[in-house]
Amino acid sequence: MGQTQTIFLILTIVVILGSIAYFIQSVEDRKRARKLRIMTIKKQIRRAVNIYKGLPDLFMTVEIHDFLSQHIIRKWKELHLIEVTNDSQRSFNTFQERVSNRVITLEHPEGSMTVYQEEGQVHHALSLLKETTRWLGDLSKAKQISEHSFNELGWQTTDFYDRVSCDIEIFAAINTQNQSGEKAGFHKFNSALKSLNNLNQSEALDSQIFAIHKHMEILKTIIAEQDEKQELARIEAIEAAERNLGSNT
Repeated sequence: MGQTQTIFLILTIVVILGSIAYFIQSVEDRKRARKLRIMTIKKQIRRAVNIYKGLPDLFMTVEIHDFLSQHIIRKWKELHLIEVTNDSQRSFNTFQERVSNRVITLEHPEGSMTVYQEEGQVHHALSLLKETTRWLGDLSKAKQISEHSFNELGWQTTDFYDRVSCDIEIFAAINTQNQSGEKAGFHKFNSALKSLNNLNQSEALDSQIFAIHKHMEILKTIIAEQDEKQELARIEAIEAAERNLGSNT
């Protein structure tokens, strides 16, 4: 074999080995890209499902429900185009069943002055609504939500956040009443009532506002009785002082 043929053979071997290495690297890159894509979609599904499960029925409007459920189903189908596992398919079927069975009520707890029964629940709900707002913002940046839907759903979640924030004022009024008495509590309830009235453009808060009004009427009666007792005690004290003064003279 001549020198030229040897060089040509060496070059051929180098090209073949280079091609093999390039092919192997391309396969590995595709595997990594596929794995990364699967992880990204699963993370997106998990985040959206947590929001869907976490939002209470009181704040699950038809618009939020439809967008959330359709977005999650679309992401799951996108995942299943790449990879389908028994666990993933089972979770997808469970979610679809949950969506079909969820009832949209938006009804405030009857007779309750607050949305939630404990302050801890209020702060948890505020965190969840913040996360929902951030999630919508991320979708908007990624062009995965229309401007109209983003504005509508963003307005709803902001409105709900403000409403839940009123629970903090109401719980503060309850604590003030317990610690400082009915008169001090009444002024706190009145302040919270003004905040709710400002949010009640659609009259959806009428039930909650009525419950607070009812409680404030009870406080009015108690305060009036307390004032009457104090006035009687003041008059009796004056009369006693006058009697003492008369007996001394």
